Amino acid sequence: MDLREHAFLLLKHILDHSFDEIFIADNVGNILHVSGNTEKIFGIPPEKFINQNIFALEEEGIFSPSIIATVLRNERKETFIQETIHNRKLIISGYPVYDDKGALLGALSFSRDITEFEYLKKENEQVAKAMQLYQEEIKKLKQQAMHSSVFKKGKMEKVFDTVLKVSDLGVTVLLEGESGVGKTRIAQIIHEMSKRKNQPFIEVNCGAIPESLIESELFGYEEGAFTGAKKGGKKGYFETAGEGTLLLDEIGELPMNLQVKLLTVLQNQSLVRVGGSKKVGLKCRIICATNQNLEEMIKNKQFREDLYYRINVIKMTIPPLRERRDEIVPLVFEITEEMNLKYGMNKHFTTAMVAWISQQEWPGNVRELRNFIEKKMITTSGNEIDLEMNNEEADNHSSKEVMKEMTLQDYMETVEKEFILRMYQQYPSSVKIAKKLGISQSTANRKIRKYIGEC
Repeated sequence: MDLREHAFLLLKHILDHSFDEIFIADNVGNILHVSGNTEKIFGIPPEKFINQNIFALEEEGIFSPSIIATVLRNERKETFIQETIHNRKLIISGYPVYDDKGALLGALSFSRDITEFEYLKKENEQVAKAMQLYQEEIKKLKQQAMHSSVFKKGKMEKVFDTVLKVSDLGVTVLLEGESGVGKTRIAQIIHEMSKRKNQPFIEVNCGAIPESLIESELFGYEEGAFTGAKKGGKKGYFETAGEGTLLLDEIGELPMNLQVKLLTVLQNQSLVRVGGSKKVGLKCRIICATNQNLEEMIKNKQFREDLYYRINVIKMTIPPLRERRDEIVPLVFEITEEMNLKYGMNKHFTTAMVAWISQQEWPGNVRELRNFIEKKMITTSGNEIDLEMNNEEADNHSSKEVMKEMTLQDYMETVEKEFILRMYQQYPSSVKIAKKLGISQSTANRKIRKYIGEC
């Protein structure tokens, strides 16, 4: 066998055993060679392609279109995705072939079957979408579980029940309560549990913006509306919120003239920017919050009665922390965990410290409690924070004084409550806790109901 025959045989083996389907045609489209897996892709044995004209096969619809025919017409490289009459999807690259003088000799193509790849890609996309939905549902369930573990009974349970009912409705909500009770957090929970959760949540403190700026900040302005106005104008908070949620905190601080404009916006579901005339549709949900008695302000002509009834579609009154003492211990754990994550710590409060915390009035409510816990975790050395380390409060509240204020039963319940809460985080069922603590399931159920409100 001479060198030419050897090279030809080697080339034939390469063509026949290539992973890609290979077509070779002359300059008028007559097929000279087809590799072996053509029948799987096109349903036609390779020998039946030989000497067939590619342009005729294209007209018959065997190739739609034919990349070799396209290459021969355009005399340039081509690549595209093609679907065969047997519903196989191919990625094909075609190349023109020239002789030494630049004359077109023919064309060849390489086709790779990507049908299974496309199928797997679609399957993966569907799985990814399903996983995303599951993750969102799990996140929502975790949020509900977290919130219900804190808002588990009494007045806050009623608040949370209302939150569940109104979260997916577009109604305006009014949140009332002392400063620091958690009105902003309730608004965030309403947003997070609604269909708007992936849209913006914007909080605006109406009492923190100068009166001269609040109108343009809320409703936006057009170019040239006033000296110093930005070129092209600026969107206000209502527009920036888009289809999300806008929290108007301290609504009682809104000047009377802007109360009129806000009423008009809510009634017409549209606004006009400062210095403009074009109406802009209102798409966001409005939640208002206040620590003032709006009804008393109405009597004193400080708040418009018609606006009050417009924002007071659903009213929730958030009780102060002193009326929610059962929540203090779980709040301590929740905030401690949050701060540990925030600062990369692993700190905890001792039972005596938790008992002391639970006995305080906290006039600043949850905000004051959060600030206290954050401060102690940052400034205290070591991972255990004990009452004896609570030097700043030691003059007024020593460990002995706290113990004097508590009965033995109160103290034992505080210790037991902390222990059950900690164990329930690790063993979230009455069966698991009963087995771990060596008590009956009925006893475990009773303690879970007492301290956690579920079983």
